[in-house]
Amino acid sequence: MEFRREAGEGGASQRWIDDNLPVCPLCKSQSLWETATEVDQLALTRWVFRCPNCKAVLSTIPDNSASPLSVPVPAVRTAVVRDIRVESVERKQDDDFIGEEFPLAELQEWASEGQS
Repeated sequence: MEFRREAGEGGASQRWIDDNLPVCPLCKSQSLWETATEVDQLALTRWVFRCPNCKAVLSTIPDNSASPLSVPVPAVRTAVVRDIRVESVERKQDDDFIGEEFPLAELQEWASEGQS
């Protein structure tokens, strides 16, 4: 899977992660997430995010409103209807989280711990 960070605001997935998790919940660093898209075993599109600091990889299934529309629509906020799954980590202390899913609010709380 190829991760990239687009210039400016980027696509819907990059805007969503930047708005909702500007700080990585695992390493607690300000993060300019790299993004990718994949299709899972159930043929659902998953947004995949990688922290450039600790290399943790998170993913979620976007709401249908995130898919491209045939008519231009003013900036629409994209909701995520599923929890966020920890796909992989590089730091040994985070190994227990691999494969676990967490509500966005819980990850936002983790990210705010230790931040002033």
